[in-house]
Amino acid sequence: MLVAAGTAQAQSCEPIQFKRGHSSGTVRGIAPPDDVVCYELRTSAGQRADVSVEGNNIVLSVSGLVDGRDQYSFTTEKKTYRIEVGQLMRSISDEPFALTVSVR
Repeated sequence: MLVAAGTAQAQSCEPIQFKRGHSSGTVRGIAPPDDVVCYELRTSAGQRADVSVEGNNIVLSVSGLVDGRDQYSFTTEKKTYRIEVGQLMRSISDEPFALTVSVR
């Protein structure tokens, strides 16, 4: 399970923290038509991170690594990664999503 309180907007990113004893989880949110929802993931060097997002018209970006994907895997550095979730094609309404993150 993931712990991420509320819906974070692009101006401030909500930290992602796994519950004790877990290395993966899912957080659900709402992507507004004119902004992104932002999360921060702190990792150690040499871990494998897998991120994926589900939802209609929803994509994710990992700052400095990849844009506009529904899933991505990478080997981590010791740093904090910014993960943004948003709409691929801006609609007139909010779109629900489920972001799954795994770090091993």
